[in-house]
Amino acid sequence: MFGVQGLTPDIFLVLGIIVITVILFVTEIVRVDVVACLVLVLLGLTKIVPSNQLFSGFSSDAVIALIGVMIMCAGLERSGVVAKIAHHVMRLGGVSENRIRLLLMGIGGFFAGFLRSVGTVALLLPVVTRIRHATGIENSRLLIPLSFCAILGSTLTMLGTGPLILLNSLLINSGGLTDRLGHDASMLGLFSVFPIGLALLLLGIVYFAFLGNLVLPAVPVRANHTNSGSPAYFKKIYGIGADFCECRVPSTSPLANNTLRQWEGLLPPDIAIIGIKLGNTIHIPPLRRTEIKEGSVIAMLGPRDEIQEFAKKYGLRMSPYLTAFAERLNPTHSGLCEAVVPPSSQLIGTNLRDLHMRHHFGIQVLAVHRGDKVRRGKKEIGNLTLRSGDTLGMFCEWGALFSLQKNPDFVVVTSDYPRQKMHTEKMWFAVFFFALAISLIVFAGLSVSIGLLVGAVCMIFSGVISIDDAYESVSWKTVFLLAGLMPLGIAVQTSGTSDWIALYMLDVFSGYSEWALLFILGVIASIGSLILSNVGATIVLVPLAVHLAQAIGADPRAFALMVAVATSNSFVLPTHQANALISMPGQYKISDFLKAGGLMSFLYLIIVMVMIHWMY
Repeated sequence: MFGVQGLTPDIFLVLGIIVITVILFVTEIVRVDVVACLVLVLLGLTKIVPSNQLFSGFSSDAVIALIGVMIMCAGLERSGVVAKIAHHVMRLGGVSENRIRLLLMGIGGFFAGFLRSVGTVALLLPVVTRIRHATGIENSRLLIPLSFCAILGSTLTMLGTGPLILLNSLLINSGGLTDRLGHDASMLGLFSVFPIGLALLLLGIVYFAFLGNLVLPAVPVRANHTNSGSPAYFKKIYGIGADFCECRVPSTSPLANNTLRQWEGLLPPDIAIIGIKLGNTIHIPPLRRTEIKEGSVIAMLGPRDEIQEFAKKYGLRMSPYLTAFAERLNPTHSGLCEAVVPPSSQLIGTNLRDLHMRHHFGIQVLAVHRGDKVRRGKKEIGNLTLRSGDTLGMFCEWGALFSLQKNPDFVVVTSDYPRQKMHTEKMWFAVFFFALAISLIVFAGLSVSIGLLVGAVCMIFSGVISIDDAYESVSWKTVFLLAGLMPLGIAVQTSGTSDWIALYMLDVFSGYSEWALLFILGVIASIGSLILSNVGATIVLVPLAVHLAQAIGADPRAFALMVAVATSNSFVLPTHQANALISMPGQYKISDFLKAGGLMSFLYLIIVMVMIHWMY
C-alpha cells in the first residue's frame, strides 16, 4: 500500500486547508464568500501558492464570464425580454407551483446544453423573481430545481461545461485516443454526450416532480402571507383580485358605446376595469368619462368565474389569456400595490372622489381598508372621506407608484417593485447582442469570457443598460466565492497533492472490475469538483482515468468521459457556479443543498455509469 509515503509538509497543509474549508461550508459558521476569502488568506500566509497566482481567480475566464453573463442578463431584464419569458411561463403554468417548476426545469435544462449552466441560471433568475412577484411562489421552491436541471442539461452537448470543452485536448495530451494496438480512436463529437445528458435531464425532472415537496425547503411561515403585490393577496385582504382577464366589446353588446362610469354602475364589487384599449391606444388606468366603443378591449381584475358570468350576461367576448394587455399588465410594468394615509397627510377629511387619483396620480384605487372593514366598489369608495390610517389597495403602472412615493400625503407600503426605467424599445438590441455573444463562442471559437464580454459591452454602448446598472447587476458575493476558491485548485496541483492522490488510487484500486472503477472514478471526480473547480478536478483526473482504462483494456474515452461528466455532480454544496448564483437569492442554507442534492448525487452517478457502459 502506498499509505502516507510521500506526504510532504506542503501536501499536509493543503489537505488541512481543504478539511477546514469543508467543515466551514457544512457548519455554516460564516458565510460561504467569507470562507473563500479565508482560503485566500491561508494560502497566502503559508506561501503554498505563489503570490503572482494567489489572486488569479479574479482574472480567471470563469469569473470574467460570470460577470459578463450577469451584465447581459440584466440587459435582457431591463429591455423586457425576461418579462416576456416570465409571461409565457406563467401563461402555461398558471399559478401552479408544480407546473411552473416543470416548465423552468425543462427550459433551463435545454438552454444549458448551449448556454452552459451558469449562463442559463443567470438568464432565468430574474424570470423566477418576476414569477414570485406575480404568484407569491417563493424563490426557494424554484431555484434549486432550476439550477440542478441546468447543471444536468449542460451535459447535453460538448459545449455545455468547461470539462467537456477541454476533454478532447486532455485525451490527446494523455494518449487517450490511442488503443492498445496503436490505432487512433475518433475524438468526441458535439453530441457524443447527448444520450447521457438526456438521461440526466429526465432524471432531474422526474426527481423534482415526485420528490420536490420532500427535498425542497419548506415554505417559511412568512410565506403563508401571499406576496403583497399578488392578486391572491388582494383577494384575501380586500376581497378583490384573483385574476387578470381580457374581454372584447362586440357591436352586439348592450354596453357598447357607454362610458366607463356607466359600466362601473353595473359591475359586481369584486370586479374592476383597470384598462381600456381604444384602437391602438391603451388607457391604464382609464378615466371614468372614457367611452368604451364597439371593438374596444377591456382588462378586468377579479375572479375569473365572475368575469365570465358578467361577460356572458352582457355579450362580451372573453379571451382565454391576455393578448392586447400582455405587455402593459406584465409585473415588470404594472401591478397591485398599497399606500397608507399618514397622520400628517393634508388630504385627511377629503372625499376620495374629489382627489381624481386616476387623472392626477395615474393610480386606480380599488378598495380601502379601514379598521376591520373593507370598502370597495364605486358607491362605497366614491363617497369615502379619507382618515388617518386608511390603507388604499391600488393598481397602477410602476412609474406612477414611484412618483406617489415622493408625495408626503401618502406612505407607499409596497416596496418590492422594479424602480428602474424599462427600455422596451431596446428589446431587439438586447436579443441580438445576446445571440451575438453566444454565436461568437459557439461558431467563431472565442473564449467564453471574451464572447460574453463582447455582448455585455455592446449592451452598455447601445443603451440597453447603463454602466451604473451594470455594476449593480454583478453579484460580487458570488465573484468572491468563486475567485477565492480557485487558488485552492492551484495549490492541489503545485504542491503535489494531486500526484499523491493519483498514486494512492493506483495502489488501492488496482485489479478492480470495469464497473467498480467507473463508479470509483465518478465518486472521486464528484468529491474533487466540490473541493476544486470542476475544470481543475477534470485536469487532475483525466490522465489517471486514461491510465486506468488502458491498464484493464477498456476504452479510455469512456473513463475520461466519466470524469468529465461526474465533475458536474456538484449538488450537495454551493461550490458549482450555478448553485453559487442561486444560494443568496434563494436564501438557501448548506443543509438545503445537502437535503436536495444527496440522493440526486447518488442517482446521477448510477445513471452516468450505466449510460457510459452501454455506449462503450
